[in-house]
Amino acid sequence: MNKKAEEIGIGVIMTVFITVLVGVVLFQAVAQEAGKGSQTVDYDTNTGSATVVVPADGVTIDLPGQELLNTPVVTNNTDGTTIAAGNYTIDEGVSTTTGVKTIRYTAVGSEFDGLNMNLTYQYGADGYIDSSGGRAIAGLIAIFFALAIGVIALSPTLRSNVLNMR
Repeated sequence: MNKKAEEIGIGVIMTVFITVLVGVVLFQAVAQEAGKGSQTVDYDTNTGSATVVVPADGVTIDLPGQELLNTPVVTNNTDGTTIAAGNYTIDEGVSTTTGVKTIRYTAVGSEFDGLNMNLTYQYGADGYIDSSGGRAIAGLIAIFFALAIGVIALSPTLRSNVLNMR
């Protein structure tokens, strides 16, 4: 009887088990962060009860998001008309209250001062990777991490030649 499988000791099995367990826990964290870095969110106040109150001329307010991904649309909450882009600017900047990069709404003129407006735009959440190459690499990191866990789990079996038994 060929006893090659017995060559793998309990110490090797425990080491592989602990390594794979720690690897799976770390993999989950890596994969979640890679997902957050490439996740886009649609901000739309038309669907809920939330609106944005237009500030006074020249005043800036912070909006949700870190990276502005498309052209925002601003509509009047009362009659649904689209507000011309000359009445506001929406861009990325550093928040004066938090010191973090955010999307900012700045009123231009006082025509809509104090009115409720609906905003629609797509943004990258906090931690968004703005480079498409960076987002691709973040996904590859998770894939290669999973492959490394698999190799660690299979290496004792492959080293002991259990698969070559006849």
